[in-house]
Amino acid sequence: MKSILLLITSCVCAGACADSGVAPLKVVRYGPVNDTVEDALAPGGLVRTKSGDLITTFVDKGDSAAGSKCYFVRSKDEGKTWLPPYRVEEPEDGHEGVFVEIVSLPDGDLMLMTIRISHGDSSRKGVFGYRESRVELQVSRDNGDSFQPIGFLDTPRGSLTSTMGAIYQLNNGDLIIPAYCYASHPRQHPGYQYGSGFYRSIDGGRHWGPLEKVFADPPSTTEVTQKFNESAFAVREDGAIIAYARVDVHQGDEFRENKMWTCESRDNGVTWTKPTETEIVGIYPAISKLPSGQFVMICGLRDSTVGRRTTSVFTSDDGKAWKYRGHPYYSRTKGLPANSATGGSQAMVPMGEDSIYVVFYAHDPTLPGYHQTYVDGCLLKL
Repeated sequence: MKSILLLITSCVCAGACADSGVAPLKVVRYGPVNDTVEDALAPGGLVRTKSGDLITTFVDKGDSAAGSKCYFVRSKDEGKTWLPPYRVEEPEDGHEGVFVEIVSLPDGDLMLMTIRISHGDSSRKGVFGYRESRVELQVSRDNGDSFQPIGFLDTPRGSLTSTMGAIYQLNNGDLIIPAYCYASHPRQHPGYQYGSGFYRSIDGGRHWGPLEKVFADPPSTTEVTQKFNESAFAVREDGAIIAYARVDVHQGDEFRENKMWTCESRDNGVTWTKPTETEIVGIYPAISKLPSGQFVMICGLRDSTVGRRTTSVFTSDDGKAWKYRGHPYYSRTKGLPANSATGGSQAMVPMGEDSIYVVFYAHDPTLPGYHQTYVDGCLLKL
């Protein structure tokens, strides 16, 4: 049965890739990361430890609504099977939601970014109301068994600051974490930058500077404000950094007009070119570079022909020109997403020259809960 399903998925992907002139993704294996925690969703990064284990995190309320908890799960066999949660991060009170992201530092240690979001309205409907966040940093030197606090990212009061569960190393050795910050009321605090950009460390992740803005907003005096937010970076060997960011300015039936924008830096992220619009209608992007030198982007694709916001995969040789390659296998619903709310968060880790393991969340109407979601995993060959 699994072989038949793999064949079906290959045919679906082949149709989606027919216009791109590249081969479809090959689904090597798949299976739930966790479908026992009710409403499991939104993976917060994916890492491979020094011992070879895979670790990811996820929450149990959408958009880290008040009361959301974050769960840590581990695989000891490269994602073939996943153990039950071994750690749970809980909110400090009824108005707080927790989202924990995990990344690997260059020395192999793991770093957590625990985003604690205080909601003015703790109801589900109030999730996008007044929100204020702080981001605590912790580090693990024992393969994710324990974590020790190392400080906080510098965030302004009365604002929502969010990181992206990814880390990139620049050619000069600096580390950057994608992030965005917006005031939750009209007043902004002097000395802080607001918008979409990154936090930078010049000492291997021990200390982090203030948010550095990447995307000028509005992009020019003749363009409207875009409210750039979630971002990802392609770091090339020639020193160029290509940045991509999500926008949400088009509402209702015009959501497919919310294409990501891009800009470029040639001086290790100090200055950036004017943002320009791309053709990728993506949300929550992440970019990895394979040992082969190929760039891989995953994002929720708003105009996917398979289903709105389907987690989708793109590849590029130069970090600029991207080819759509298909989508991972949704293991509980015969390969295809069961509804449109399953592309909001995803993460990946390279698994050799031409393969990636992807974690993402998916909907299954047979599951219990408010969202009826679970966290899925898939090994893909490009």
